Amino acid sequence: MPNFSPDLAKNTVQAFLTSQFDKKTEKEQRQLAKAIEDNDLDKISELKEKLSKFEDRYSLEVWMDNAANRMTKQIGFGTHISKGIHSSSKGDNINFDPNTALPKAVVGHQSIKNHQLDASGNAAALPLYSFFEFEVQDGKKVKDYIIENDNSFELSLSSDPDLSKQYFKAFRQALVGKNKQPITSEYNKQTLWPHANKQYTCIIPLYPSSLTNIVFQKIQHIKYSDETSSKRKNRFSNKEDVIQAAYPTISDIAVVQLGGSNPQGVSKHMSTQGGINYLLPSLPPTLTRYNTHFKPSKFATSIFSNALEKRVSPTLLKIFSAIEIKPNNVKVRDLRKQAMDEVLTQIFDYAHYMQNELPAGWSKDQVNLNDSEKFWLDPKRAELEGEESWKEKREAEDWHKDIIHSYARWINSLLQKKFKDIKDGFADTEHTQWERDMQAMIDLYERAGKGVFL
Repeated sequence: MPNFSPDLAKNTVQAFLTSQFDKKTEKEQRQLAKAIEDNDLDKISELKEKLSKFEDRYSLEVWMDNAANRMTKQIGFGTHISKGIHSSSKGDNINFDPNTALPKAVVGHQSIKNHQLDASGNAAALPLYSFFEFEVQDGKKVKDYIIENDNSFELSLSSDPDLSKQYFKAFRQALVGKNKQPITSEYNKQTLWPHANKQYTCIIPLYPSSLTNIVFQKIQHIKYSDETSSKRKNRFSNKEDVIQAAYPTISDIAVVQLGGSNPQGVSKHMSTQGGINYLLPSLPPTLTRYNTHFKPSKFATSIFSNALEKRVSPTLLKIFSAIEIKPNNVKVRDLRKQAMDEVLTQIFDYAHYMQNELPAGWSKDQVNLNDSEKFWLDPKRAELEGEESWKEKREAEDWHKDIIHSYARWINSLLQKKFKDIKDGFADTEHTQWERDMQAMIDLYERAGKGVFL
């Protein structure tokens, strides 16, 4: 990292101290402005005296002396913290800077390029953490220049060059100092690792705070970013001018809460995260193309609904993309046909789940579901006692054609909604084609011994 001018270094330090002073005296400064406006001389004198004490506390010489000689001894920095194992631990933190890479299939601390140091200890010393995290220029922070041994910064901490160098050394030791004899605590856990010569190594695990902080930030962004929140809100909108789009979700997340009601007692990262640490599932992947568990809502009139549209939306996008390709040649039509078949495959998989996995008679609770789809999706209901008339009706009616017709009408409505400018192009001819496509897929399933209509 290149050096920068001494003036910029001094201005940065002064800007930090000013920001700390303003933050600490925000209330008093507002009161002073009001007292001046009211010409309240006694109040003005009282507040100026009070602010004068704060100005002295946040002057360069006083603050830096306090930070270098006291705060550095009251707070510990590191990528791995002891209090993450137990909040009462007095053990040392470690700043782990690995020089070896992990295997490709393994994720760990070494996978992070830019580690965010954590800090734990006396809360009164946390302003030192804020100083190290104060931005200088182009995203670079005070700690970056200290770690890089920047000469300009070394002389910006006091008007006395010798004192400034002494403070700089203390700060750098706090950030990167290698602890040759780290201290553990009775609250830390121990693992005895045996060796072949009947000796062992005592391993003291520390909490990988820098890694868990990165994971927390990424998951928070995926779940709660403005973009995701907007797309999630639009999902339930019926307004025509609202654009609905896919957004990522992460399921099966566990949460470990550190620090109880006082996460700051664990570390700075824990305070920022509210003590929340996310755990992703450590399970073998489910080897299915998609989740086949699907059932219409209690008040749905048909399976061919908005809920089904959302379930098959990735495949629908393939259909839309194929329709948009020009010219409409054989290759493009094959792409569209393949995507249509994928939609039908998913629908048949959902139907198979409802026919075989849901309890017989489940459709009795479906208040508005049409009879044809009840006949299709709940065939075992006909075997139940008291359902003789329902069975006779199922066997007498030609409900299979209703299903095929409903599918074709649903596909046409989706295409008309997507392509408003050419919606008249999706009419009877296309409707008939979608019916043929579904019948062809049903015949294919029948020949394979997989009945669609049981």
